[in-house]
Amino acid sequence: MIRILWGLVLASALVATAVAMGRKTPKTSPGNEPMDATADVTPSEWRGAYSAENAPSARIVESGAEWDRLWRDSLNQPAPPVNFSQYVAAAVFLGAQPTGGYGVEFLPPLSNAQELALRYRVVKPKGFVTQAFTQPYAIRLYKKTGQRVSLAEEQG
Repeated sequence: MIRILWGLVLASALVATAVAMGRKTPKTSPGNEPMDATADVTPSEWRGAYSAENAPSARIVESGAEWDRLWRDSLNQPAPPVNFSQYVAAAVFLGAQPTGGYGVEFLPPLSNAQELALRYRVVKPKGFVTQAFTQPYAIRLYKKTGQRVSLAEEQG
């Protein structure tokens, strides 16, 4: 019985990882609508269930020094190379959570003449989840547009 349950947990984790790795490219539109500002580098998104961040935070990273500090302090690992003359990063940490199943979903960015609004939504657990404390995070690169960049959580 334990082997069957363990097999189901492992299979669920593999499926969840495969789904999380897939992503849709936002549509390009003028005005204050979604635009394609996702990065064309691989990988352009990192996510996980464990970080060194125990309190929720969300921030924009626009320089190599900030990027290196983010990975060193928040993820305890070296930063992957990124050309910050072409890209900006959004980093969202959910802080300590009581179970698995929490995550971050990046939404298509909105753009107008002055601002590139990067948006995300917090995903809450559904169904069976890991019964362990987690510190979920997600980081995504976006192409620089020359506009002011903001990062905000969308409710719902």
